[in-house]
Amino acid sequence: MAGLSKTKQIEKKFGAHIAGSKEVKRLVSEAISLFPKELVNYIIKNIWFAASFDDAWAFTFDGNDLKGKHLIFLSDDLLAQSRYQIFHSIAHEISHVVLGHRNTIYIQRHDSQRGKTTGKAGGRVC
Repeated sequence: MAGLSKTKQIEKKFGAHIAGSKEVKRLVSEAISLFPKELVNYIIKNIWFAASFDDAWAFTFDGNDLKGKHLIFLSDDLLAQSRYQIFHSIAHEISHVVLGHRNTIYIQRHDSQRGKTTGKAGGRVC
């Protein structure tokens, strides 16, 4: 991949593991290009990204596609924010994967704990 920028190299390595518009693929690849090379390789191997498409209303993943992988969904609301906020949010979500944090959405909590999830950014649960 000689001659390609670091961002383009990352985008090419990700292939279909970034589901979304060309702009989404570029933003995710740019954000990941800021990480050290060893971490970039880990991210490419273990994390998929999904966001809205410009030319599709929906898409489907096969269960085998994501087996043993992590999926980070980027909302349309996030993608309307500043480049800094988008990069920060992508890095934040990647850190959950790297640090082995578990998704607690489906774990039943006592009523006093509802809505008290650590890691709120600008009032949004992340």
